[in-house]
Amino acid sequence: MSAATQPSAAPLLEVTDLVSGYGHVRVLEGVSIAVHDRQIVTILGGNGAGKSTLLKTLSGLLPVEAGSIRFEGRSLVGRPPGQIVDAGLSHVAEGRRLFRTQSVMSNLELGLYGTRLSRAEEKRRLDEVLATFPMLAERPNIAAGALSGGQQQMLAIAQALLRTPKLLMLDEPSLGLAPIIVDQVMEVILKLRSQGVAIVLVEQLVERALEVADVAYVLRSGRILGSGRPEELQGGDLIKHAYLGV
Repeated sequence: MSAATQPSAAPLLEVTDLVSGYGHVRVLEGVSIAVHDRQIVTILGGNGAGKSTLLKTLSGLLPVEAGSIRFEGRSLVGRPPGQIVDAGLSHVAEGRRLFRTQSVMSNLELGLYGTRLSRAEEKRRLDEVLATFPMLAERPNIAAGALSGGQQQMLAIAQALLRTPKLLMLDEPSLGLAPIIVDQVMEVILKLRSQGVAIVLVEQLVERALEVADVAYVLRSGRILGSGRPEELQGGDLIKHAYLGV
């Protein structure tokens, strides 16, 4: 782990004994994780392990049945999604949820909806995001649905960054993308960390996720099997156990 990613004394995000699910169906059972400033934390596990449920619960889309979620020392339990975004935690959901018939610029402007920023601050944020994603600056008037899968993923991330999050949660950002585009997505993730944004990454491409992560947690059936630095997990059987049950 580099000096830039050494954990600070207190986590930016601290989740303790989290229980959550859908109605009467529990998915998460006592999940605990911590994310520090400028860290990339990846959540690994097979289909149905509870990875997306975890992100939805952290962002307020699912209720907390038990346990705690603290962000910068303050509880997020019971707070609506809009307040959680305003607190500095943004979620890019699986599947690139964009307004597909609207232009790239319209999608970005919708990302600022409800912020009550001055025109000057809106422009500053848009300029900053477009500098990070120059391919979007070249296509401001193209409908989001006409973009390639990789460009749509960049647009979804850019839309979230307009809220200047301290922590960005990404759910399967490589889904359906060609390997060369996955490389670009991972480069963006590393660049965001260098700019001071902490990342929680849910990713099925295990090796790629471990290449960029500082810490990894392994989920199976809604429980944490274990955690550690990528090099520790790559040398053990924990990931095999999570995905293959061996």
